[in-house]
Amino acid sequence: MEIDGQGACTTLNSPPLNVTDNLLDSSLDFVNGSFARMVRSYAMIDPTPTRGYQDVLLFLALEDVQGLAALNTPLLTATGGAAGDRLRFFVGMAHLKPIRSSNRLVVSSSQVEINADITTSYQYTTQTSTDFTFIRDVRVQLSEVKLAGAPEGASTIKFATITIIVPDTLTQADAVNIIPPLSLKVGVGFNSDQISFTNYPCVQTYSGANKDAIDAMLLAQKECALQDPICSAQGPVPIGPGGSIEFTFPLDDQVWNATQLDDDSLQLRESIFIDFMVSAVDANGKRLITNLQTSTVLKRSSILSRCTDQLVDASISEILTIDMFLGLVGENASFSESLVQNLDVTRQITPTNMRRDISSKASNVMTMLIKGDDSLFAQNFAQEYTLAVEDVITLHFLDKTKLASVQSMINLDTAFRQVTAPTGTLRFAFSSHNSFLEFKRISQNI
Repeated sequence: MEIDGQGACTTLNSPPLNVTDNLLDSSLDFVNGSFARMVRSYAMIDPTPTRGYQDVLLFLALEDVQGLAALNTPLLTATGGAAGDRLRFFVGMAHLKPIRSSNRLVVSSSQVEINADITTSYQYTTQTSTDFTFIRDVRVQLSEVKLAGAPEGASTIKFATITIIVPDTLTQADAVNIIPPLSLKVGVGFNSDQISFTNYPCVQTYSGANKDAIDAMLLAQKECALQDPICSAQGPVPIGPGGSIEFTFPLDDQVWNATQLDDDSLQLRESIFIDFMVSAVDANGKRLITNLQTSTVLKRSSILSRCTDQLVDASISEILTIDMFLGLVGENASFSESLVQNLDVTRQITPTNMRRDISSKASNVMTMLIKGDDSLFAQNFAQEYTLAVEDVITLHFLDKTKLASVQSMINLDTAFRQVTAPTGTLRFAFSSHNSFLEFKRISQNI
């Protein structure tokens, strides 16, 4: 209400007038409760204990979604009669972080698009032995990988990943053959009864020379391409009450094309249907077998594109230029006389000492200028990119002997040690020398 009353945040560079930490009352609950203008839909925090994250459970009532949230497209039968509605809507979450020392507000958000067909006819398959299946959930993620150096619009290598949530009684040995590769069949069509193209991906697509080419492509583009085992299950990874099994396999090039995905005039789109068998052994040694079929609408928002953006080296010297200045200057004429400069320190081979012969408040001020390199920030896609400094660490020595010892260690490249965590991620960087210098930095991005 305060932001709306001020007319703030409506255009660029129009922040609220007061500190945003005062705008949001952190004692209020912005997650649990009903949605605005909706009668039955609500959200709540999952009370189940988790490790490192917290789930938000959404209950979306059909009448609320149809009336307020979704785009409705009528579904018609082959004779032109009404068969129901196709609902298209998105569910999103925003994280608002007020800032105490500025009138800015940091907002990060994410959303996922949902398509649901509400039909007037239903199909139900009965269970033979129990009233539930041992499969808790099944999800499909479609993706495509652009070949290195391929022109815009060229064919991509297509993949699908099946994720299955299973009971916690499933063991690692069971996961290997939970989806028999020979049972996996892919079809494309407007519905499951009108399939225009079928393929057995783990037998026909991922075999022979094509298999070797796919493996070589994934290895060559490991920075951006998926690195999952192909046509082989991996898992389970503990998720909630059960485990997660992932099975990735390649798709034939005919499954979709860029023209088909980018055509916004299509009212009725084809779907990809994946039929497969799931086989597992429970805690009593009994084998459980079931057949599953998934369907995913073929459109741009359903497919994850990989290796499409220009790669940028992550080293500091590739993306940043850092200039350092010691002292202050009041006019342009005395700039070179009153200021000690150390330009482009990121690309210097040997360190440079900055020294002033006098000591005063003005002469002891150090300025660091961090500039984005044009090779990255001059690109069209980087128009909104900004640089942010997370931490700056300075060390001060009042003893010349200790200073000389540290300078000698720096020159010999022994002042810093980097420790790699067991997972292979660099997590710790620290420097120590006897008892006069010791600090420790913990970060995910060093």
